[in-house]
Amino acid sequence: MTINRKQFIAVVALLAMMFCLPINAAKTYWGYCNGVDPVAFGTKTAAKGAIYIPAEVAQLYKGFTVSAVKYGLAAQADDVEVFVTKDLNADPIVTKKASVAYKGWNEVALTTPYEIDGEGFYIGYSYTGSAVSLGMTTTFSENGCWADLGDGWQNYATQKGESAKALAIQARITGDNLPLDLMLYTDTHEYAVVKGEPCKLEFSVKNLCSVAVRNLQVGYSIDGGEETVCNFKTTMGSNIDKSFAIEHEGFSTTGKHSLKMRVVSINGKDDAYAPNSELVLGLNVKNSLPVQRLVVEEGTGTWCPNCPRGIVAVHKASEAFPDRFIGIAVHRQDAMETNSYAELKFDGYPSSYINRNLKSSIDPSFDAFKTAVNSVSEKVPVMGVEANAEYTDATKSKISVEALTTFVSEHKGIDYRLSFVLIEDGVKGYTQANNYAGGSVEMGGFEKLGNPAAVDMDHVARMNYSYNGIEGSIPADVEADKTLTYATTLDMPSTIQNADNCDLVVLVIDAATGRIENGVKVALGEHTTGIRDAEKVVVPDFSFSGDRLNVDGFAGSVRLYTADGVEVSNSNLAPGMYIVKATAGNQTVTKKLIKR
Repeated sequence: MTINRKQFIAVVALLAMMFCLPINAAKTYWGYCNGVDPVAFGTKTAAKGAIYIPAEVAQLYKGFTVSAVKYGLAAQADDVEVFVTKDLNADPIVTKKASVAYKGWNEVALTTPYEIDGEGFYIGYSYTGSAVSLGMTTTFSENGCWADLGDGWQNYATQKGESAKALAIQARITGDNLPLDLMLYTDTHEYAVVKGEPCKLEFSVKNLCSVAVRNLQVGYSIDGGEETVCNFKTTMGSNIDKSFAIEHEGFSTTGKHSLKMRVVSINGKDDAYAPNSELVLGLNVKNSLPVQRLVVEEGTGTWCPNCPRGIVAVHKASEAFPDRFIGIAVHRQDAMETNSYAELKFDGYPSSYINRNLKSSIDPSFDAFKTAVNSVSEKVPVMGVEANAEYTDATKSKISVEALTTFVSEHKGIDYRLSFVLIEDGVKGYTQANNYAGGSVEMGGFEKLGNPAAVDMDHVARMNYSYNGIEGSIPADVEADKTLTYATTLDMPSTIQNADNCDLVVLVIDAATGRIENGVKVALGEHTTGIRDAEKVVVPDFSFSGDRLNVDGFAGSVRLYTADGVEVSNSNLAPGMYIVKATAGNQTVTKKLIKR
């Protein structure tokens, strides 16, 4: 084959271009955070945050360079400067002002990359703005939450415990032949499983490698026993988080165990840094677990012609899952709107949030709610919540409420808060705009009604007494399986039409994320009688006899629950606190009894 002069020149030019192109070095991101959207840490609109990379990690990456700092903001900031330093109280080694500082993840390339010399160092950023921007994720590390909130640098992870999660900060490390490293983490420090039932040991992995992970081996052992190695085929790119589950046949006896979990290999090779790829967790085998309930806050309005879709969805889900689904209709721009819910914003109507996950607005439908209920029910709740609530007297102008929370595991330094929402059913006197009038599609009967439709309104939010929760209503340190009691009195709002149609919803709010962790709905009014009025119902003085509750002489129905809200049969009862719900006619008595 021969080539002419023009072809020869073209080939030479192409080769020259190829040899002149810079070869991009590999890169990875190293830190203690996962990839979730950051939430605010602290209360300051001007602050500094950092993570510490210890010498043992710096030795692993010695000779490589920190070419950028990646950080996550909880809110947009006006002025951000990233830095690398070996001493938080000294002048930084490298700084760079950010050109953008948006809510969410940002990355600032360093003009002068920092060469890692094997000594420990900090990376972080400072900011000013009009909101609390310092971003925190959901993982935890003792080196992951250094902050200066106006009173000097402090390690909040060691001071505050679990509430000081890892800041959303990562070092972009650049170089050839970067180490293979994965970060292994879980949502809990103790698994809770039910005796005699198959279970899943769920965990997550963050890829700190520069290459994709396709073959992952994770091993686990219980109480120092033989290690079982599990193989996972996956495709997980650099800086990606992914969740996995180990299927276990279950445990035959109750009790507490120690569970060790570790990354055995990455693509057939050893993990280069064991400390962030090994976990020692608790494993608690229980007779039962609390009920995990789904709380839906639905944005609606009588003026909204498509909102019958949401009304029907909440109604159907409430009937289908009476003890696992709680629906709250948050009205906007109509006479049923309450300013106590002003903080909750909706993108459109109808729309809804599940357990106040504001990152994901759900179009309300029964199928969507059913899927969510089933999904949430598979997860072990952080705590169970039950409540007793009643009107204080015949005027029904005040509510006495006692909230009972029981944590599945021990926690220190948490910030969970109780919140109370009053809802009313059967609200009369309003009409609903109805796009489904005369339609051929079944819509819970709205297709047979006019436009507007004259209907009674259910699940109407009348008062949110504490949208963000009551600070101090749950202690910062809690023990496993110990029931905590919080009692308060709430005023009834003047908007209530019929006090006998009201329910009180008790929510547990995670103050760090603003999300609802669990909840319970308690009926008020004549159809439910609280402990104070128990003598008005002909109910015997229940007591335990052997391993069962003696209900002889009571003609009504009796339901028995553990302190964490799990209904149990009236036999083989272990010592502990139980909640007894006895119904006679249209009245229900709720009592707490302790079996010694």
